[in-house]
Amino acid sequence: MFNSLNSTRHLAVYRAVLVLTATLMSYVLSTSIAHAAVIITEIQPLKYPTTVKNLNKSTVVIVNWKGNLGGGTNATLLDNDYYQGKYLVTSDSTKPITIEFFQLANETKVNLKTLRVRYKNKTYKSFPTIALENPGVNGEIISIGAKVAAGKKATAGQKFPQYVLRVTEQ
Repeated sequence: MFNSLNSTRHLAVYRAVLVLTATLMSYVLSTSIAHAAVIITEIQPLKYPTTVKNLNKSTVVIVNWKGNLGGGTNATLLDNDYYQGKYLVTSDSTKPITIEFFQLANETKVNLKTLRVRYKNKTYKSFPTIALENPGVNGEIISIGAKVAAGKKATAGQKFPQYVLRVTEQ
């Protein structure tokens, strides 16, 4: 009986701690919601077609911000499954924004180059790009494109070059 009573007290204390924790978490969440926020929603990631690797030179494939193949593409394509990256960016403030776009260099001897961002009918090619007009609550589409170059010493096989698109308010 004593253990049961003791357990009941511990349960009551535990419940009180949970309620207090939930109350504090609610306060922290509501406090953080009060700050301005930029939200990026991926519509589609930048995607390159499957290609045959060149043996004596770098293999280059360009998918521009329009979703078209660029003229510098020098590889034999095995499919037509490629498109530009598209992201919806929204903000609940009117502060200017900064756009950053860079590769993570996660694939050996495979690099993203000639990075391009299209935002509000203007193409940007150097990053970070600062003091851009805010997208507002209705948002704007950001389109991205880049050249992927696999060096002649890159191993054959599937490659997934990764990038970061970061939008912040100033």
